[in-house]
Parts: sequence; C-alpha cells; structure tokens
Amino acid sequence: AEEKRLEEERLAKEAEEKRLEEERLAKENQAKKEAEEKAKEINVRAEEEFNIEKTSIVQDEKKRINEEFAQRMKLVEVQKKIAESNQLNQCRLASLKARETAIHNILDETQAKLSQLTSNQNEYKSLLESLILQALLKMKEQEVSIICRQEDRDIVQSILSNVSAKYKEKTNINPKLNVDQKHSLAPGPKAGHKGPTCSGGIVLSALGGRILCNNTFEQRLALASEGLLPNIREILFGVVERKG
Repeated sequence: AEEKRLEEERLAKEAEEKRLEEERLAKENQAKKEAEEKAKEINVRAEEEFNIEKTSIVQDEKKRINEEFAQRMKLVEVQKKIAESNQLNQCRLASLKARETAIHNILDETQAKLSQLTSNQNEYKSLLESLILQALLKMKEQEVSIICRQEDRDIVQSILSNVSAKYKEKTNINPKLNVDQKHSLAPGPKAGHKGPTCSGGIVLSALGGRILCNNTFEQRLALASEGLLPNIREILFGVVERKG
C-alpha cells in the first residue's frame, strides 16, 4: 500500500511538473508571439515614418533643385541679354565708327583739294576779293587789318582799292584797309612740310584784334561741313538726321 501511495505521489508530481512546464512554455510562446507582433508593429511604424520622412526630404530636395535651376536659367537669360546688348552696341559703335571714318575721309579729300583753288591766280584773286568784302560787311568796321598768307600779300594788296570801293558803295563807310605785315597765316600745304598749313583765304582784324573774322578756306570748309553734315550722311547712308 505504501509503495502504491509513493508511486501515485510520484506520478502526480510528474504530472504537476509537466503541467507547469507546459504552462511555462505556453506563457513563453505567448510572450514571444507578443514580442514578435510588437516588433513587427514597431518595424511597420518605423517603415512608414521612414517613408514619410524620405518623401518629405525628396520633395524638399526637388524643390530646392528646381528653384536653383530656375535661378540659374534666369541668370543665364540675363547674361544672354547682356551679351546680346553688348554685341548690338559693339555693332552700332562699329557702324558709327565706319560712318564717321567715311565722312572724315570725304572731308580730308575735300581739304586736300582746297589748295587747288589757288592754282589759277585770276580766279583766286577774285575769290579773295569776295572773301574780304564778305568779312567786311559782317564786321561793319572802318579800320581793318587783313591777315593773309605771306605768299598772298601782293595779291591782297592789289585788290584793296576794289574791295574798298565796293564796301563803301554798300555801307557808305570809307574803310581804311591794310595788309598786316606783322602777322600772317600758315603757309600753303607742301610736300614734306610739317606743322600748320593754310590752303588760302584771309582773317580780318579790327579794334586791335578784339574783333576777328576768319574767312580762310579751312574755316569755310568747317562751317560748310557742319551745316551739310546731315545731308552728307543722308547721301552716304540714307539717314535723315532730325533735331529736336
């Protein structure tokens, strides 16, 4: 009877130990399952948050890149316009320079031909008479000195009486004209000559030099070219200059 009781106690003990072991394993498995589910939930949440953050970063970076690209394109456009404007200005300046060069060449050629006006002495003599009379009528003075080239003094001296008579006839002023022996205009252009030159004409002086009237060929050309410059440009380039 005692052995039977001990055997029953042993079996009961083993059964209890088995039950406890199974209960322990069940709790362990339950805890493991809950831990795995919790870990999975954490991983899913972390993945979602990562994707959200990644999307936000990508969108921000795209925005930054687009803004930077837009700024660069705007800068490129501005630089392009500046380059085009500079190129246009350079073309305009080159065109203006070419036009001015053409005009200066024409004036230089005209200047070179001025000396031909003195080649015929009779014609030059008549021209000097007209230039002196024109200057006298402009000055309206009685005592006038005539400054001319040294090589023209004899010619000027020879026409003073005719000029005086015409001046008196037009103004009723009896002039006192003399050829200035102290001062003279620059000599005519000659090959190899360096320095100022004068192709012809005269300068009238009155009141001790306080009144001067320049009627040299160079001065007449300068005045004529200034007044005719718009017409010259129109003839050469088809451009009509309008003032005002």
